[in-house]
Amino acid sequence: MKKLRFKFWLAIGLCLSFLWACTPTIDSFASADRYLRQNLLPSIEVDSQLVSDTTAYNVVIPPVVNSVPDPNTFPLYGAKPSNDANIVYIEIYSSAEKANGERKDERWLIDVVEKFNQQRQTLASGKVIQVGIRNIPSGLGAQILAAKKAKPAGYTPATTLWLELLKAEGLPIQAIAPALIPNQAIFAIQPQTYQELAQGGEVTFDRLMSAILADKIKVGYSNPYIASSALNFLHTLLWRSAGHARDGKPLTVAELESPQVNSVFSSFQKQIALTTPTYLDLKQIWIRDPQKFQAIVMAYQSYVNLKKQPGFEQLAYIPFGTPENSPLVGFKWNSASQTAALEKFAAFATSAPMQKLAEQQGYEQTNYLKQAQFPPVPSGEVLKAAQSFWKQRKDGGHTVYMELIVDTSGSMEENNRLKAVQEALRLASEQINRGNQIGLVTFSDRPTRRIALAPFNELEQKRLFAAIDQLRPDGATALYDGLAVGLADLIEKQKTDPSGRFYALLLTDGERTNGIDFEKIKGVIKHSRVRVYPIAYGEVNQQELEAIAAIREGSVYEGTPERVQVLLKDLFQTNL
Repeated sequence: MKKLRFKFWLAIGLCLSFLWACTPTIDSFASADRYLRQNLLPSIEVDSQLVSDTTAYNVVIPPVVNSVPDPNTFPLYGAKPSNDANIVYIEIYSSAEKANGERKDERWLIDVVEKFNQQRQTLASGKVIQVGIRNIPSGLGAQILAAKKAKPAGYTPATTLWLELLKAEGLPIQAIAPALIPNQAIFAIQPQTYQELAQGGEVTFDRLMSAILADKIKVGYSNPYIASSALNFLHTLLWRSAGHARDGKPLTVAELESPQVNSVFSSFQKQIALTTPTYLDLKQIWIRDPQKFQAIVMAYQSYVNLKKQPGFEQLAYIPFGTPENSPLVGFKWNSASQTAALEKFAAFATSAPMQKLAEQQGYEQTNYLKQAQFPPVPSGEVLKAAQSFWKQRKDGGHTVYMELIVDTSGSMEENNRLKAVQEALRLASEQINRGNQIGLVTFSDRPTRRIALAPFNELEQKRLFAAIDQLRPDGATALYDGLAVGLADLIEKQKTDPSGRFYALLLTDGERTNGIDFEKIKGVIKHSRVRVYPIAYGEVNQQELEAIAAIREGSVYEGTPERVQVLLKDLFQTNL
């Protein structure tokens, strides 16, 4: 009997050893492709509801109204609106780096507002001033104001460049304070890279740019439609490319068409390792993976706080561009009391105690700011043209492939989640550059292919609209089955275009309930050469989505039916 038991367990052990030895190792693009096609896809039942050419031809695309976010979906700090006749309430839109209540090193203006409100300062009329701060990235705040979607009393973007854009949109502004705090745009640079630059002499902005253009430094960048430092750098790059560092003249719209400007910009874009909507996203990715970038464009104050992170203590920087000193402006719709309240608040914010508080959060009157040798502030027309220039040329000659992998499980019916995604996809489609490729896979009980990756044009936009209209919420959540199908299509495209840029946008409102699990597909994600953008759209497995993002040096984006339009627009604008 003992011998039989021994033989039984020996047989079991040998079988387990055999299975372990036969488990494929995923350590390369080729092995990820092989494992996906031989081990995962055969177990996945995939539906196909591809939109035919005939159906697509008959779609009528309605005029797409330029969408801007609802300001009320952004967090409000300090005082709330009041009906008290004895209170003058003013709401101020503030750039994110100084109005983030979730981070101690990004909340200076919130701290100022809380201290100001506690004092209950009054106007000559005896009415008490109360201030609310709305945390909205500078570029989004400018878009909301330009669209006249709201009428706050004040606006304090990171840089005056956004004010020039508002002037170009015909929005009159009232100067309240030229600067609330000192700050500037910079390149943050890994110490080894900085030391290599220093071997040739003083490390200047020109020396850094020469190294980047010579394919020696990979850069992290952000969206100049949203991020102040990105817009600042874009203008600086184009201005210097046009030769104006020598003559000091302002950049013109016509100069954007010059061969020299186009050549320099094209060379720079080839060195972009990753572009995100804001530099704060880049910063978090860099903290997670310090080797991801050799340099990123960001704000000096944020750099000071980044140096406090382990592994970043020796980080270096090089300044550039116009100051980012957070001007404060009001608007013609303000009452005299609101204007007076803004002026009192500006005086408080620029007082010595509040400036001391700013120093504690990384704001500093640097030598660069003291020297005041800046490029001239461009007109709003030039900045609008520069943003459009970036959007049309940002891909650097590479084709972008993006697979949209969208949850259509039954829970997507709650709170009009799916309807909001459908509308968001329609609006975001306006941001896709012609020639880039977009596909659509949905998942519920099982994945369904709806649009094959193909060069984007008017017919493909119609095809996308038709596919969007067909979506219905139903069934379970085969999350990773859907991701596997989307990755398979992107991997296949890489075989014919290895220099392309490949993205998967994974939107889900719940945890996996059907199909393969995360552990089975983790190795494929890692070696797929596809950057996955998880969007958490409800009660999700946050830990798994964070793990997906970390594998490909990305971030998890938080989506809600109220915010999904602006989120998808930003991601499409940045990547497509």
